[in-house]
Amino acid sequence: MSLRSLLYFACIVVASPAVAEEASYPYEVIVPTGRNAQELREAQPRGDAGTGFGARLDRWHDKLYMGVQNFIERTDQRFADNELEMLSVPASPFRIGSETEFVDTGHRLDFNGRLSVDFLLQLPNIEQRLRLFVTSEDVQESPDQLGRSDNGVRAGLRYSTLRYFDFDVGLRADFPDAAFASLRWQRVYQAGGWDVQPFAKVYVQTGDGIGVASGITFDHWKNRWLVRSASYANWFRNEAATSWTQTIVVAKAREIIRFGRFGPIVKGRDISRGMGLQLLATGERTSKVDEYEVSLFSKHATRKRWLYWYVAPLVRWERDNDWKTEPGIRVGIDALFWDLSDR
Repeated sequence: MSLRSLLYFACIVVASPAVAEEASYPYEVIVPTGRNAQELREAQPRGDAGTGFGARLDRWHDKLYMGVQNFIERTDQRFADNELEMLSVPASPFRIGSETEFVDTGHRLDFNGRLSVDFLLQLPNIEQRLRLFVTSEDVQESPDQLGRSDNGVRAGLRYSTLRYFDFDVGLRADFPDAAFASLRWQRVYQAGGWDVQPFAKVYVQTGDGIGVASGITFDHWKNRWLVRSASYANWFRNEAATSWTQTIVVAKAREIIRFGRFGPIVKGRDISRGMGLQLLATGERTSKVDEYEVSLFSKHATRKRWLYWYVAPLVRWERDNDWKTEPGIRVGIDALFWDLSDR
C-alpha cells in the first residue's frame, strides 16, 4: 500500500456522507459522565458507605477521581480572564489499564507487559476548544504495542479545528525523538444494519518523520451478537513501508467502552463485557504476513462497575519462528475514572 493509496482512502472516508450517527444499540455504551465538577461534588455520598474491601476501593476511586477534578477546576479558573463570566468545568475523564502476555515460543516463555493511561483535561475558561491530554498510545495509534520499546507517555495540546477533526501537538516523555504533531479524524456511521467507523490521521514525529495512518471497522449487530471486521494501516516515509493489521471478531457483548483511540478498537479492547473469538493477521509490509493469531477472550466488569478485567487464551504463528505453534495467554484490567463509583 503506497502513500497515494492511503491518502486516497482517507479522502474517500472523510467525504462519505453520514446516514445516521449514534443510533440506538442493543448493548450498553459506557462513556464519560456529562456532569461538571460542581455537580460531582454535590453527588458524592455522605457518611460512611461501608468498611469492607469493596467500599474502601470505591472510596479510593472517588477520592482520586474528585481530587483530579478539583485540581483541574482550580487551575482552569485561576488562569481564566477575570473580566469574563466563569464557565462550569466539565469532568475530565481518564483511564488506567494494565495488560500482560505470556507466550510459549518453544525455546522460552516470552513475557510482555504494558501499563497504559489515557487522560483528557478540559479547560473551558482558558480556551473552550483546547484540551490537554496524556496518553501512552503511540502517535500512529497502533493496534498492538505490547513488548515495544517506544511506549513512552505522550502529553500535549489538542485543538478541535473543525467538527470531528483534532489537531494535536506535544512531546513524548522519552528523549530524544520526542516532538510530534498530528491531524486526526474519526467518526461513527450507521448504514444498512452496519456500524462503520473510519479513521484517518496525518502525523509527523521527530526521528520517524512524516506518516499516514488510516483504518476502518465494520460492525454488524444482531441482538447482542457482534461480527466485526477491522483494518489498520500505517505508512512511514522514512521506511517507505506500510505496516498493517486485520482482525475478525465474533462475540456476544453486553457493553462497549467508547474511549476514542482507534488502535484498541482494532484489537477489540472496547468490548468491556462479553465473550468471543478473534482472528488476527499482521505484517510489516503489505506484500507479506508476519504473524497470525487466534484468541478466545472473556471480558467482565466487577461489581464496582468501574473496574474491568479480561483473559484471553491464544495461539500464535510467527514468520520469525518458522510458523511454529506458540500457545499463550493475555490478561488485563481497566480502571475507568469517568464518574463516581455509585453511578
